[in-house]
Amino acid sequence: MAHVVKPVTVETRDAGLVMTRPKPEKRKNAKERAKAKFTKDKTAEDGTRPMTATAKSEAETKAKAERKAATKAAKAERKSKRTAAPKAA
Repeated sequence: MAHVVKPVTVETRDAGLVMTRPKPEKRKNAKERAKAKFTKDKTAEDGTRPMTATAKSEAETKAKAERKAATKAAKAERKSKRTAAPKAA
């Protein structure tokens, strides 16, 4: 493969170095990378912190238990109405 050389004109020579691509950003050290990793998206739009996976699963478990208890109570209420109706008739 032949090396391709861009033609150097007066305009490019006067402008400075001819670069084909911009210089890459300097690599961050471990401390800077850790800061960037752990500081982004720590707060939601309303200013609260997002829930951790553990807190989410605990909240889901609690909600599921509450739904189950409500369903059980509604079922018991319907059963009591069914059994009370024949006695009144």
